[in-house]
Amino acid sequence: MWTISLQDRESATWEEIEQSGEIPPSCCNFPVAVCRDKMFVFSGQSGAKITNNLFQFEFAEKVWMRIPTEHLLRGSPPPPQRRYGHTMVAFDRHLYVFGGAADNTLPNELHCYDVDSQSWEVIQPSPDSELPSGRLFHAAAVIADAMYIFGGTVDNNVRSGEMYRFQFSCYPKCTLHEDYGRLFENQQFCDVEFILGEKEERVRGHISIITARCKYLRKKITQARERQRQKEKQDPEEDCQSIQQKQETACGPQKTSRCLPMLDVIIRDAEARPFELLMQFLYTDKIKYPRKGHVQDVLLIMDVYKLALHFKLSRLEQLCVQYIEASVDLQNVLVVCENANKLQLDQLKEHCLNFVVKESHFNQVIMMKEFEHLSSSLIVEIVRRKQQPPIRIHSDQPVDIGTSLVQDMKAYLEGAGRDFCDITLLLDGHPRPAHKAILAARSSYFEAMFRSFMPEDGQVNISIGEMVPSKQAFESLLRYIYYGEVNMPPEDSLYPFNPFITTGQWYLNAQVKVCSPIILYK
Repeated sequence: MWTISLQDRESATWEEIEQSGEIPPSCCNFPVAVCRDKMFVFSGQSGAKITNNLFQFEFAEKVWMRIPTEHLLRGSPPPPQRRYGHTMVAFDRHLYVFGGAADNTLPNELHCYDVDSQSWEVIQPSPDSELPSGRLFHAAAVIADAMYIFGGTVDNNVRSGEMYRFQFSCYPKCTLHEDYGRLFENQQFCDVEFILGEKEERVRGHISIITARCKYLRKKITQARERQRQKEKQDPEEDCQSIQQKQETACGPQKTSRCLPMLDVIIRDAEARPFELLMQFLYTDKIKYPRKGHVQDVLLIMDVYKLALHFKLSRLEQLCVQYIEASVDLQNVLVVCENANKLQLDQLKEHCLNFVVKESHFNQVIMMKEFEHLSSSLIVEIVRRKQQPPIRIHSDQPVDIGTSLVQDMKAYLEGAGRDFCDITLLLDGHPRPAHKAILAARSSYFEAMFRSFMPEDGQVNISIGEMVPSKQAFESLLRYIYYGEVNMPPEDSLYPFNPFITTGQWYLNAQVKVCSPIILYK
C-alpha cells in the first residue's frame, strides 16, 4: 500500500505504508470504500482462494482487521458471495456492494453492510424501480444522497452504456439494542439480584427484560416472588427491616421513592462470568466475543453455551456454537475437545473430533504434548474415528434459531408481560400498565422521572400540556418504545411525537427522526 500527500504538489512523493494486523491477500478487481475514517476492502480476484471476507484498515494506526462474521446468526442474511469486478460505495453508516462476477453468475442484488451493527442485508428496492441487470467492471459513485452506476460488462460480454440512479433513504438507526444494553451496563433501576454458584456471586438485572426473554429465569423469578409474598405474610415487621436494608444497599442511606426491594433469585448451577455474558445477550441479542482462538476465552463461551442449553435459549446456543466452531484450531482443539467431553456438549465434541482426524491435522495433533495428557477414553475414540470414520447424516430439519429481542419485546407488550407490570400510565383517566425499566431505557423523560420524583402511587399522567394524545397514537408510541416499531399511520407519528419534543414534555431517542423520513417517502 502506498500513499502520497496532496497538500504540497511540488514536493509530493509516494511513500510505502508499513501495514500490520490481518492484511488481506494479494488480489485484483476489488473495490475500496472509506467510511468513518476507515477503509474497507471486500472480496476480489486472487490466485489463492477467493473469499468473501471484508477487511477494515485503520488510517491512524495503519492496522488491518478482518471483520468477523461469526456473530451473524444462521438464518440471518449472510455476507455476499465471493466475487470480483464489483463496486462498493459508502453512504452514512452503510457500505453498498453491487454487481460483480460471483461463481460464474452476474447477480444484481444490492447488498448493504451496517458499520455499527456489523451485519449484512439485501436491499429490497421499491416495486416501481427499474433494476439494472447483473454486471461487472462497472463504475459507481455517490453524489448527494444517491448512488450512480454506469457501464460495465453484462451478459455475453456486451459492454453497457447505461446509467442508473439509486436513491438512498437516510434516517437515524433505531437504538433499541443499544438502549437496553446501556440499561444493563449502568445498573439503574435494577429490581432483581441473582445469587450464583457456591461462591454466591451476585449479578443484578431487570425483571421486565429478563422475563421477556427467558422462560427458565421467568419461572425462577416467579417462584422467588411467591416465596417473598409468603414471607411477608408470616413476618411483615422483619420483612420491612430486610427491605430497608436492601434499599440502603442499592441506593445509599438516603432512600428515595424510586428504590424498590431487590428480589433475590438463587441459581446454584451458574457462575458469574458466563452468566453475565448470558445477561448481555438477553438485553442486546448478541454477545461481545472475546479474543478469537484464545483457549480461555473459548472455554468461557463453552460455559455460556452450557447455560444456554440449560436455560433453553436456542438463539444463544447457535451464537455460541458458531463462535466456538470458528475458533477451533490446531493450538486449542484438544483442550476444547476434552472440555466438551467433560461438559457433555456432544455437538462441539463431534466438531472437534472431525477436526482432529482430518488428513491435514491428524499427524500434527497426535505429536502435541497435550495429546499425551488426554483421557484414555478420548484417545481411543480419536484413534477409532481415524480408522473408521462414522457415516455423516445430513439433516434437512431447519435449525431452531429461537426468538429475537424484537419478537420477545413485542409479545411482552401485547400481553406476555402483564404479570410483571410495575407502573401505570394514565391516558385521559384510562390505565395502561407498563414496565418502568423499559420506559426508562428508551425515554429520557421517564428516566429522569424515575430517578428524581417517582410518584408514590405508581401512576403517571400522560399529556402534552393540556392536550391528551389519542389512544391509538399512544399505543404507536409504546410499540416504538418496547420493540422499535416505526410502521405506523402518518397521523399517529405527526400528532403525538412532535408536540412532545417541542414542548419539552417528552423526549424519545430518535422517535421523530426515525418516523418522519418513512412518511416522507411513502
